[in-house]
Amino acid sequence: MALTIKRDPTYAESNITVVGITNQAYGRPQFILVNSDEGKTSSLKFVSSRFRAPINEFDNLEGSAKSRFEEQTGLEVDRMLGLRTIIPTRSRHKDQWMFRNVFLAVVNDVTRRKNDGREVYIANPGQGCFIEEDSVHVLGDSKKRATLEWVKDDNMILAGITRDILHNFNWDNYSTNWYRQIPCVGVPAQTESGYRPLGCGLAVSSMILLYQPTPYGPMKVILLKRKGDKYPGYAGGKIETLISHESDNIDPISCCAQEGSQEFGFEVQPRALVSVAATALEVPEGTKKEEFQYYNSIVDYFFVAEPTNPHKVQEALKNPSRFLEGKMECYVVEDLDEHRDRVLRKELRMPDMISNGEQFYRTSPGNKIPLTQIRASGNY
Repeated sequence: MALTIKRDPTYAESNITVVGITNQAYGRPQFILVNSDEGKTSSLKFVSSRFRAPINEFDNLEGSAKSRFEEQTGLEVDRMLGLRTIIPTRSRHKDQWMFRNVFLAVVNDVTRRKNDGREVYIANPGQGCFIEEDSVHVLGDSKKRATLEWVKDDNMILAGITRDILHNFNWDNYSTNWYRQIPCVGVPAQTESGYRPLGCGLAVSSMILLYQPTPYGPMKVILLKRKGDKYPGYAGGKIETLISHESDNIDPISCCAQEGSQEFGFEVQPRALVSVAATALEVPEGTKKEEFQYYNSIVDYFFVAEPTNPHKVQEALKNPSRFLEGKMECYVVEDLDEHRDRVLRKELRMPDMISNGEQFYRTSPGNKIPLTQIRASGNY
């Protein structure tokens, strides 16, 4: 059965941005920009915005980012280097609260091919980081220059991140330690058709909650079983739009803390980011305006979390009805091996929970992603 979700401005959205880097165009490290609105607007940006949702569980958000970069630039990506940072910001369209999932890509072949009508520019590290007059030139035509005027100011933050990555980049093995690669996982599409229009994802957060009840026993995982569901699952929910100083659930980290605390009935704290899952949704085919009314995917930021106060957990497990949110039936507590068995049996409530659970076991605690890789933009 296909799943459709109508867009709601009270919730945050996710899109993609690709930082394309090269040292082949002019013999030194540089990065790639395009103009906006398929070439109709002269203002510049990193390849970004809407994307096509992944086709199936063997695809993920990185594949969507690669395709979008090649469509907008006409350049072939030599190697995708993964999701590196997540930037909360505002869209230039209706000021929508959203998250830029920023991918890194290496381009070696700078031969221009047909693209969607945009001009492609090349810039040097450090350009575009500050409000000052600067210029870049067209890739392949160094005499043709343009003023570096950003279509949206948060590109200055991204230009600074790009500068730091290029100053800490090993071109021999295409590696950087400036930001780790955030795993992107594939999820079975919740669609009946293969139609994949450009669009944005509904941004949500979820978590695997770890709990160490005693020094002498194994670490536990606490799940939640909702009333009427066959299987339990991870806590989580939609990220809300930043409205005022009273807004709390406004980015992946705060959503993890807020939604987890509400659903479990005791406070939880995110410790690290595990993965990002993109689940394709059905978009009824129609005009662009009609299709724009729907999310094309759910983008789930999946964390490791732990309870703030273990004493509260003890009380909650003894008296679940006093703590659990009303839609919840019970807690399900199992050790890490038991939970691994559950993941392998695919006995979790939602398909993305299975993919995220599998990723949790693929990486050691030291290789989980620091929360500093969710980077403020100043664009509130």
